[in-house]
Amino acid sequence: MAWQSTVRDPRAARAEAMVLARSALRWVWLRRGTDVTASMARSSCLVVAPHPDDETLGCAVAVIRKRAVGTPVTVVIVSDGSRAEPVTLPPEELVEVRETETRRACAVLGVPETDVLFLGFPDSELGGALDAIALRLAEIIRARRPAQILMPASCEGHPDHDATHEAATRAAAAAEFTGQLLEYTVWLWTHWPWTRGYGTRDRSVTRLLVEPVRRLREGRPLLVDARGLRDRQRRALAEHVTQVGDGTPAGAGGPAGAGAAAGGPVDVPVTGSLLATLRSRHEVYVEAGALRHLDFPRPWRDAPPK
Repeated sequence: MAWQSTVRDPRAARAEAMVLARSALRWVWLRRGTDVTASMARSSCLVVAPHPDDETLGCAVAVIRKRAVGTPVTVVIVSDGSRAEPVTLPPEELVEVRETETRRACAVLGVPETDVLFLGFPDSELGGALDAIALRLAEIIRARRPAQILMPASCEGHPDHDATHEAATRAAAAAEFTGQLLEYTVWLWTHWPWTRGYGTRDRSVTRLLVEPVRRLREGRPLLVDARGLRDRQRRALAEHVTQVGDGTPAGAGGPAGAGAAAGGPVDVPVTGSLLATLRSRHEVYVEAGALRHLDFPRPWRDAPPK
């Protein structure tokens, strides 16, 4: 029998190895975490999401647990989602479709339509509208009076996520918010613990071996038990058809759940580090500012990270 070798793409192999390494390091870090499931469920909150679908990727488990006991949840989507890929819809139509998808996803999570708000700032341009976003968020904070604000981590790396974090922080200060500020994680897992550069920095011993150990020793993550809730999160994520489907939106105006299976496990094409988090036993949060030293350079920050 003739033997035939299979040649793998070295980049794909490296990416797969990094996902496995991140998953292992994440597991070790979470072993040091503090379980906040009970207190999280009882705290009314404002979820501040940069784009439609971030509310589901970052906060679905906490939202489900809150709504299961009747705790109020307000979801605010900051951008209009008009620059999403790989959709070919005209921007105006895409905005409308993604709003519909978000309402359906939030309905799966238990959040009524009246508690899902859209600010409509231009997608991919949030960094240029910080003051305006902060002003709108401060108004919502004063009106809704949440006990808790959930916002993207400060070092997500994605410009819109980092800008949303900054705007939410400014809004909390302007509204004299005295509740709990927590950061949720989405894109963090695509570069943590090799932070501040998505793998483009040096490959020294410090970068590859020492820094990951430092990440494991820095602070304690806050954990919300996700057991039994990941399938529901996947059903909510499946409602964001333009993002996890083939790019063809579900029919507008249909009932909640139209884009997802009514029951049982749902498989959505989320890959790599994001997929690893959707399989985790816990949803992860950190205290506001806990990862600030890992921030990516942004124009609104005083200085680049050291």
